[in-house]
Amino acid sequence: MSLPEGMKQKNVHLESLYIDGNRSLSFLTRGQLPSSLKQLLLKKCEKLQYVFADADETHTSSSYSENINTFLERLDVLFCPSLMCLSTRDQLPATLRYLFIQHCSKITTLSRGQLPDSLQDLGIHCCPKLETITERFHNSMLLETIIISNCANFESIPEGIHKLSCLRRISIITCPSLVCFLEEGLPNTNLSEFTISNCKILKALPRGMQTLNSLRIRSCPSIKSFPEECFPTKLTTLEIGNLDMYEQLIQCGLPKLTSLTSLQIFEGPDVESFEIGMMLPTTLTRLIISQFPKLKYLSSDGFQNLTSLVDLSIAYCPNLISFPKIGLPSSLMELRIDVCPILRKRCRRDKGQEWSKIAHVPCVMIEGKLIDDLEEEE
Repeated sequence: MSLPEGMKQKNVHLESLYIDGNRSLSFLTRGQLPSSLKQLLLKKCEKLQYVFADADETHTSSSYSENINTFLERLDVLFCPSLMCLSTRDQLPATLRYLFIQHCSKITTLSRGQLPDSLQDLGIHCCPKLETITERFHNSMLLETIIISNCANFESIPEGIHKLSCLRRISIITCPSLVCFLEEGLPNTNLSEFTISNCKILKALPRGMQTLNSLRIRSCPSIKSFPEECFPTKLTTLEIGNLDMYEQLIQCGLPKLTSLTSLQIFEGPDVESFEIGMMLPTTLTRLIISQFPKLKYLSSDGFQNLTSLVDLSIAYCPNLISFPKIGLPSSLMELRIDVCPILRKRCRRDKGQEWSKIAHVPCVMIEGKLIDDLEEEE
């Protein structure tokens, strides 16, 4: 491989390097990259098998030499189909703070050793053979964010996650092999945001969610309930897309959520009437109701207690006929209606049966257009 002339100089002050589409890259020996390098991005390097490795260990395999840089803070590896592991010695730069791996189809684990204690943000996307991140997390780590998405073979969260006192956000999306969380649960110190989506066989939520401000659960049909001992009463944002949990929330959960400002409820395949109006927390400013294919009526007792509600969205409810008889809250500033064909016709300005209930709302959007613009088109 031929390196840029500037990189061959020992004293070059290069901080960022971007290598894209190199199909002949074999390996880099020690010292070829400047010690000043802080950010390294590798993209579409088809033969790359290891990011950090010694030439004598990998022979003809595509690689970068281990310890090429003691100050590297950010590493991105994108669309490298031959990548199997980040390091042949399971050692990563001790200064690494940001690590992102995307579309690397062969990688099964990031490291069999210890991830750097300095690591703050970790993102792994579209790595179908990834089974785990590492063997275990260590309590000295500064990790704040973990995002894992579209990893079909991802099976388990490493041990020790409950000791990550700096962890603030964790998102696991479309990982169909994830069965459960460890009994130790999540850290209950600074964790504020937890998202779990499209994990079809995941059977239970983890322990340790008391500190959450934001909880999103979507398309996880095997989860049947909230663990009673860790129901997050401090929530300000909640998204629920599971019928069993939706019913449990109605029975015992909603009255406890006295800080909730944003609520999204969706995926209720058999619900015909949305009878939770007076049970919703009065603190709500935003409410989204979506994907209720059989829903015909909203709450008969209305939403009049929601005196802080300013934003209401209703989407993908093809059989929804009407709003509550007593109308919508006077505080409402924006109403959005999408893919609700019956309701759309009944909301026509001055003509529809439901118009009088929404006439006071300053901004009414239907199918992404202001109602006035829609009327002109029709």
